[in-house]
Amino acid sequence: MPDSITGFPRRVARRLTRRLQKARGIDDRGIDERGIDDRGIDDRGIDDIDTLHEFWRQPEPEQNVPRTYVSWTGRSEALLKLISDLPPETRILEVGCNVGRNLAYLVDHGYPNVEGIEISPHAVELLRQTYPQLVDSNIHLGSAEEVLPGLADDSFDLVFTMAVIEHIHPSSTAVFDHMVRVGKSILSIEPPGRTSHRQYPHDVPEIFQSRGLRLVSSTPMSTFPETANDGGLSIFSAYRFERTG
Repeated sequence: MPDSITGFPRRVARRLTRRLQKARGIDDRGIDERGIDDRGIDDRGIDDIDTLHEFWRQPEPEQNVPRTYVSWTGRSEALLKLISDLPPETRILEVGCNVGRNLAYLVDHGYPNVEGIEISPHAVELLRQTYPQLVDSNIHLGSAEEVLPGLADDSFDLVFTMAVIEHIHPSSTAVFDHMVRVGKSILSIEPPGRTSHRQYPHDVPEIFQSRGLRLVSSTPMSTFPETANDGGLSIFSAYRFERTG
C-alpha cells in the first residue's frame, strides 16, 4: 500500500490519503491510536518507549557515547562521599550503570557487593574490557523495565541512579515501584526537570515519597569540590530516601 497518493487531483488525493491513514490507525496529524506519529514521537512530543530504548542500545548514542564515560572520576568520588556512612558489606545496585565507572570506583574503595543494570550491550562490553574489578559483579543487560521485575524483594540495601530517572519513560512508572521493592534505601542523583523528547521532568522527591519512603537528605552536587570540573553535574541534586517502617 503506497504511503502517498499521486496522479489525482489534490482534493481527491487528500481524501484517499485520509482513508489510508484510517486503515493504518493514523489520524489527520499522522498520529496513530497509541498517540505515536510516524517518527516514533507521541502527541506529547516525546519518543515512544521502543524508539527510546532503540536509541540507548546504539553503539554511539548522540551525546552519550559509552567510551566518554570511562575516565571521569569526580562524579564517582562524590558518590562515595554520599554513601560513606554505609558499611562495607552493603549490597548496592546501580540502575543505568553505563560502562561501570561508578561501580568500579565503589569496589576500589571498599564496597565489593555491587551490581548494575544497563540497557546498552556496547557499554557492558566496554565495562568488561575496562574494569577487571567487576569480573565477579552481576551486570544485568537489559532495560530497567525488563530487569527489575525479576529481582527479589529486598535484594539490595541501596539502589542508586545518576542521570537515569530523567530518562525513564512516563509509561514506565512501574520501574519506581520495583526500585522501592528491591531496595531498602534509594539514592537518586538527578537534574531538575529537564525536558526533551528523551528527557522527562520527573519530580524525584514525589516519586519516592509517594511510594512510602522518607526523604532523608537533599544535597546539591555543586557542594562537592570533586565535581568542580564537571559542569553538567552542578545543577544536579542527590536525593536519599529510606523506608519509614
